[in-house]
This record gives sequence, structure tokens and C-alpha cells, in this order.
Amino acid sequence: MQKNYAGNFAMKDRNKLMEIINSLNVNEIFGDEIIRKSIYNNVWFTEKNISGAVDEVKRLTKMENMREIVGLFPDNNHMAREIAVVLSGETPLDNFCDFLCILLSGNGFVGKISHDDPFLLKAYADALAAACPEIEPDINFVNRPLTDFDAIVLNDNGNNSVLKEYFANIPHLFRHVNLGMHLIKGDEKQSDLEELAYRCFVNFGRGRHSVRNIFVPKNYDFQPLLAAFAKWDDVKNNARYFNNYEYRKSICLLGKTECIDNGFVILRQSDEMNPNVSEIFYHEYESLAEMLTFFQKNKTDSDIIGFLQNL
Repeated sequence: MQKNYAGNFAMKDRNKLMEIINSLNVNEIFGDEIIRKSIYNNVWFTEKNISGAVDEVKRLTKMENMREIVGLFPDNNHMAREIAVVLSGETPLDNFCDFLCILLSGNGFVGKISHDDPFLLKAYADALAAACPEIEPDINFVNRPLTDFDAIVLNDNGNNSVLKEYFANIPHLFRHVNLGMHLIKGDEKQSDLEELAYRCFVNFGRGRHSVRNIFVPKNYDFQPLLAAFAKWDDVKNNARYFNNYEYRKSICLLGKTECIDNGFVILRQSDEMNPNVSEIFYHEYESLAEMLTFFQKNKTDSDIIGFLQNL
């Protein structure tokens, strides 16, 4: 499965690579046509969440941010590796950071295309290859099963035991199921709660960066949080999301389950950690110190930088 990857432009001239990446017109790459294709292909994609993903691409490809990444890999005489990434497609451009960090670390990228998002990252990679033909050997996208690579990155959805066994002897980064935990102390400013609302709803609560479980002090007043949530009521315009919401609401009504319902999301207390789309579970606590310890112990390591540094 592993192969001897010789490396090419990403290894030899990262300064030039950064300059070319920085010069790309991101708005032109992600124009109206490809956005329309992406939305047509995936009912969870909207102009709003694609725009948010494009903004993140712009942030990551600022020269100062790329220099910071490259600075973490000072020795570009190391043996280059070909890193396979099973693209999730759960949210727009979900694996862009992986793509960028792999190239800037001097390694080659192989992406297993997701049917949920086959266009966006590929469009960026094609634009980069057109601007810098020397980088083309370092970038590959495949529809077939992955075969030749030196290390692999993929999401662990809890049902990947066969895959985990298959890749056990290969350097791997398995990103664990997202519990999307956030600790509320009770003294947050409204701007803090609005940032939390963004993380709850920007991709309809889907994806590894979304918040799905909130931990609140006992007798917490939810009104300021609900006020922050109110700015996201347009999520109900997505038929798939709103159908989920109405179904979850009916389950609460039929089961006489106490919940907080603001018209587009259900907040309910639960001991479980895997809410459905349109639900957020909340968990009450009494000791802030215990919660801080809990969060530290349950911090998941899904850092592509750390993974690449340790290869």
C-alpha cells in the first residue's frame, strides 16, 4: 500500500508556492457556477455556508498564516510522503486545511473524492495547478479506492472498525466522532453567545466544527442564548433541516419530554451526547472546576499539523 514518494515542487520551493497561493483570486475560483453546482448536488449546502467556507480559505491563505504553517516544518530536506485524505464532504471545503497543510509541509496530497462535495476543493486545486504547473504532480484526486500512499487522514464515524484495522500499520489520523461540546460559565458577553450560535448553526449543526452539546450551570437562564440563536432562524428555510426539526418536536410532544423550542431548534436536557440535526443537548453541572477538568480530559486531538510533524 505504501510507496516511495519522491516529492516535487511542494518540497523544493515552498516560498514560491506560498506566493502563488496568496495570488489566487478565491472569489473567482468559487464563482456562481460552481456554487450552483455544489448546492444542486448537496441539499445541505447553501450560499451562506459556502461563503463562510470561502472566507476561511481566504484567512488560511493569508501570507502570515502560511508562513506560520511553514515555520512548523523548517527542515524541507526530510523524505516527502504522499498523504491520503478521505474527503468528508459533510460541510463545504471541509478538508481545505488538510490540503493546504500537507502541501506547505512539503508532502504530496491524494484526495478520495466525496460525492457530497466533489467540486469545491477540486476547483481550488485545479486553479492552483493552472497557476503553478510544477505543483501538479503533488496533487491527485481519485474516485477509486485508495491504494498508494504513505499516511492517511479520515473521519471516524464510529463504524469504521474494518477501516481502522486495515490501516492499523500505516501512519493515520482518525478524527473521532464530533461531540461538539461547549462549556458555558454563565458570565458570557452577548458577543460570546453570538459566536456560539454561529458554531451551532453555520452548517445546520453538521460537521466536526459544530457545537452539538452545551454544558450549562444549574438554573441557567437560556434567554440571552436564545436571543443569539434568533439571528439564525433562516435555517428553517432548508426543507431537510425543517423536516428534522418538526419530527424532533413531535417526538418531544408525544413523549411529553420537556424541551426548549424556539421555532427552529430543540434544546433538551439529556445524558446522551449525539443529538440529531435540529437538536442541541444541554447538560447541567454544579462544579465549574470539575467541568474544566472534564473538558481537558475529553479534548480530542484532530490536529493535522501535529500529525504531519510526527510522521
